[in-house]
This record gives sequence, C-alpha cells and structure tokens, in this order.
Amino acid sequence: MNFIKSIFLLLVVLACNFSIAQTASEAEDKEQNLSLFTEEESEYIAKWFSDVVGEMNLPGDVALKYQRITETYSSKMDALGMENPPLGKAELIEQFNDLMESQHQEVKSILNDEQYEVYYDTMKKVAWSINQRLKHF
Repeated sequence: MNFIKSIFLLLVVLACNFSIAQTASEAEDKEQNLSLFTEEESEYIAKWFSDVVGEMNLPGDVALKYQRITETYSSKMDALGMENPPLGKAELIEQFNDLMESQHQEVKSILNDEQYEVYYDTMKKVAWSINQRLKHF
C-alpha cells in the first residue's frame, strides 16, 4: 500500500507544482516557472491524497497500471507550463482539462466502480482547485 501512496503523492506533487512559464521581461526574454500552490498547500494536498489512496485498495497489477497512467498524465500536465512560447490562460486551462478528461477515461478502464468513484471525486477537487489558480494566475 505504501507503493500506491507514493504514486498518489507523486501525482499530487506534480499537479500541485504545475508550473507556468512566462516571460520575465521582454528585454531579457527570460522564462520563469511559477508554482500554483504554496509549499504548505502542496504538503496539505499531498497528505490528503495519501489518505484517499488507502480507500481505493488497488491490487498489485491494477496499481502498476494506475501508476503508469497517472505518471504519464502528470508529466504531460507539468509540461504544459513549459511551452515556448508560453500558452495563454484560456489555452492552458483547455489543454489541462483535456488531459484530465483523457486521464479519467484511461483510469476508469482499470478501476472498479467504487475505486473510480473515489479517484474521480478526488481528482475533481484537485482539478477545480488548479483551474481556479490558473484563472487568477
């Protein structure tokens, strides 16, 4: 179960540290990565995710598939903030939401209904929070 908790923690850390590159100054044309959440918020979310993963009770083979899916999408989401030139807010939010939807579909194919409900409810809260931050970034 610690393995699965580690996977969720990785997903949370990547999602919470989702960064957006933007020009620091036009003269220097320098990019800067910004974190959506403070360190304290990220720690709280990571703890919350760790607690939630225990509710899912994923068997070993499902846990490995789940890990691959969430790591893949976490990397893709994290990379959105590294686009050059930087994405606009609307495009960034749209692409983030598209990735979340694709992740949901893949995860749904490997989880039973109860596990998926726990996953989806949790991810819906995280996605809402990230979207709110992106709107006001």
